[in-house]
Amino acid sequence: MARPRPRRAERNAGAFLGPDILVPASMRTLCDEYRDERTEPEEEREPEPEPPSLVRRVIEQLTRR
Repeated sequence: MARPRPRRAERNAGAFLGPDILVPASMRTLCDEYRDERTEPEEEREPEPEPPSLVRRVIEQLTRR
């Protein structure tokens, strides 16, 4: 008969207690997930100007005359 594998130890274990059940849950800290890596700078592009509206074009045509 095969031997059962021993349980792996968890660094930090917690549990949630419900009305009828106790549920084990592994807990982690931010330092377990955080990796200090260098990030590339985002491109700093200016958005393209919006085309003039119909009203603006009419006003420009009237002021040119």
